[in-house]
Amino acid sequence: MKHWVGRPVIMYCGEPPYRIMKGVLRKWDAALGQVVIGHQEIAVPFRDIAWIKALAPKERALPPVLHSVGYVMRERQQFDNAIYFKSAVTVWKDEVLIALNTTIVSHTRGSVTLEDGQCLMKGTYLFVVRSLRG
Repeated sequence: MKHWVGRPVIMYCGEPPYRIMKGVLRKWDAALGQVVIGHQEIAVPFRDIAWIKALAPKERALPPVLHSVGYVMRERQQFDNAIYFKSAVTVWKDEVLIALNTTIVSHTRGSVTLEDGQCLMKGTYLFVVRSLRG
């Protein structure tokens, strides 16, 4: 079973309902009768492991989430990137929220068109973008 060392795996431990552990198998220690898994290096005794299988690439990645911090868009390239990456944009006028987590479809020198068709002036509104992480 040492062929699992260094590979991303999913381990089913205990009795049904199984405790599921995902991560890279760091060490297979036959002398101690345990494996070490994940970046936290959790030791799991052999007797607790029901089975081990390779972790598919889809299962390895964490789902994308929005960054918690946004930034105000002012430059042309920032608007271009928000369109290209379909970033979540929040639109404000003074202290009034105009649009929450919308996307920008297009922009010109002075205006921005949102996914719902609204055309807003760049000088009048504040556009705050939050990119996806992951």
